[in-house]
Amino acid sequence: MLKEHQFVFQRANMAIDFVLTVVAIVLSHFLRNELIAPYLFPSLLKTPSNLTDYQWLLYILPFVMVAFLAHNGCYMSQRVRSYRESLKQIILSSVETALAALVIGFFIIRRIGWPPGSNPLIADKLSRGVIILLPFVLTVLVALKTLAVRQMLVTLRMRGYNWRSLLLVGSGASLRDFICVVRNHPFWGFCLKGIIDESGREARMVEDVPVLGNLSNLIPHLERHPVDEVVFIPGKRSLEELAPYFEACEEMGLRTRLSLNFYRPSIARPVLDPFQDLPVVTYSPTKMLNWALMIKYAFDTAAAFILLVLLSPLFLIIGLAIKLTSRRWSDPVFYGQMRCGLNGRRFTVWKFRSMRTDADRQLSRLMQHNEMTGPVFKMKEDPRITSLGKWLRKTSLDELPQLWNVLCGQMSLVGPRPPIPDEVEKYDRWQRRRLSMKPGITCLWQVMGRNQIDFNTWMKLDLEYIDNWSLWLDFKILLRTVYVVTTGYGAM
Repeated sequence: MLKEHQFVFQRANMAIDFVLTVVAIVLSHFLRNELIAPYLFPSLLKTPSNLTDYQWLLYILPFVMVAFLAHNGCYMSQRVRSYRESLKQIILSSVETALAALVIGFFIIRRIGWPPGSNPLIADKLSRGVIILLPFVLTVLVALKTLAVRQMLVTLRMRGYNWRSLLLVGSGASLRDFICVVRNHPFWGFCLKGIIDESGREARMVEDVPVLGNLSNLIPHLERHPVDEVVFIPGKRSLEELAPYFEACEEMGLRTRLSLNFYRPSIARPVLDPFQDLPVVTYSPTKMLNWALMIKYAFDTAAAFILLVLLSPLFLIIGLAIKLTSRRWSDPVFYGQMRCGLNGRRFTVWKFRSMRTDADRQLSRLMQHNEMTGPVFKMKEDPRITSLGKWLRKTSLDELPQLWNVLCGQMSLVGPRPPIPDEVEKYDRWQRRRLSMKPGITCLWQVMGRNQIDFNTWMKLDLEYIDNWSLWLDFKILLRTVYVVTTGYGAM
């Protein structure tokens, strides 16, 4: 959800800046005619300017302004950027936009008569006063908007929204400096979950942040406690000694940051995110959110809503059937189970109940009959499954309530199946990387044999999906899912 929010935030910012550029042109024209000309420079600006003479600015400059803002990095993550830095970028973009208006008006239109049908003489009617005022008005409008957005985000984060959890690995003065910088900037929205002491000499608390153990405790802690990012702040250890822990985090699909505050390098890629004056390199093992992923998430939400509405009669029929075939009328229709989602976050997955109400308590007794390899449990003739539940599972109708999870943003239509926390604790390190993408209702495993596939192959299929994701792949999986559901292929 965090990536989705950032993507939507960027596009909304662009749309607002597009509108503000139009407003800035009109406002510059108004100020030139109603304030500057009559009161400040009446002898210099005797003839009023006519907006219709250069209305082409309204159609071209908004695109130019947004392009310059994007080029100068104004739409990148704002978490660790100071307002002064943002203001410099806004001023630069505004000046570049005004210069672009001059270039377009006095060179392109005058020389080649573009746009088609335009009169080259209109370049002579382009008000110099408007062009001079434009960067100042643009800067004020966009800067005020940026300040308002920053204050809104600060308010939201103070109320507990849009935070990212950090686990720090380090020691010494570098660690303390990093903690102070993060705490002095609540706008960034980072929550410090704890410290892994890489020197073995730190106390139980560092700047009121708990020390959770030494380097040997890092991976076990990550396996038990979900975090969004791991930040390495080397104090006593060399980068070579820390390399295996970077590799472990990469295998698990966790984003890592390396604080290089022991010197000031000039680094291009991977991504350099300066925490004020502390350069941090970000390594992201998953695809960054782009238009294709945004289309996927938008389609998920829209499709889930439409399907929930269209299938509501079927929900009522299935719910009534479960009630009529239950031992007691009070037995629940739905079954909620705790699962692990993106980055190991736990949430409740909903299904139509296909087992007896005491099924969970009987699991330990049946473990010896497990027919799947690995930490998952599958049994072909599971005595806990009801007669109706067997049909629901064969047709996958028991999964339909997960459309609600999709609508809530916890799942996608297509993605790795969300595992049970007990299963995740038994994962090998490389298998945890399947948690680096939002889980789905259907996946490669379900359309390529489901329970006929062993556990390791299942995990490799999920990683193959993550590494080769595309909209076309999702489309093929959805089509294949229709075949699997109608035929019951691979069901147990």
